[in-house]
Amino acid sequence: MEIGQVIRYIRKNKNITQQALADAIGMTRPYIARIESGKNSISSDKLTEILEYCNVTYNEFFYIKNDYKKSTKMNEFNYVLKLFYAGKLDEIEKIKFEVKKKYEDTGDLFLKHLYILCDAIEHNFEREKINKEHIDEIADYLLSIDEWCYHELVLLNNFMFLFTPSTAFLMTKRLLYRADKYKDLNMDSKVLSFLFFNLLELSIKHEEYQYSKLILEKNKSYFTENTEFFEQTLTLFYEGMIDIVDNNVSEGIEKCNRAFTVFQALGHDKIYEKYKDELNQLLKKVEANNPAN
Repeated sequence: MEIGQVIRYIRKNKNITQQALADAIGMTRPYIARIESGKNSISSDKLTEILEYCNVTYNEFFYIKNDYKKSTKMNEFNYVLKLFYAGKLDEIEKIKFEVKKKYEDTGDLFLKHLYILCDAIEHNFEREKINKEHIDEIADYLLSIDEWCYHELVLLNNFMFLFTPSTAFLMTKRLLYRADKYKDLNMDSKVLSFLFFNLLELSIKHEEYQYSKLILEKNKSYFTENTEFFEQTLTLFYEGMIDIVDNNVSEGIEKCNRAFTVFQALGHDKIYEKYKDELNQLLKKVEANNPAN
């Protein structure tokens, strides 16, 4: 739907007359009618006033405008990843060349990023097989943007393990800034969850514990709702891991085991095995570094 059509749809759904809407935002009824018919444009300020009067958020507005679907662009990222997990590499190859042609025609940078994702998938995300220029291009792009939007979060989530650890950690400041500034934006919550825990895993693996502690503190303040029980449990596990790093071994193991109890109770056997292995690796590393203990 066009913007005017969406405004009309929302207004009528809320049982608001054109005159009532016009009076509320300081416009004339005929002007509202011309906006709804697509004959007049509308400023962002007036659109905001209309949505506030109708008790509709921007996210809802654009969701309706897109026929009750999320952004078609971000859906393309998700669709390609679904094909990857389903093992449909031949379909990804077709998409890759279609996207490349569209990018050459339009110059839309999103399409270039989608093309690089398809290429990385074709090489099974094996860093040594992927064109280094592609990895550098994504990294340079992310480091060039001071204030990230949702697209940048998704890019980091998809490409994080292709960057060198130092490059990934350079991006932590931007990630945490986004998390602070957009804490109430629900659309961020799922991708931020992946990012926080992937960065925790990466930082502990490479012994960059200053980043682990920074991200862990953010986790503890970010995942506070009752509905975020899984995230809180995983945060407890990593809190235990950091306790072990700080030589509070028994306390750290106790926290990790509490998290494991939850994973097992919920039937998350694969998750339990994954993090149990991470704990064992860390304990071996700590023991090797402190043989006297």
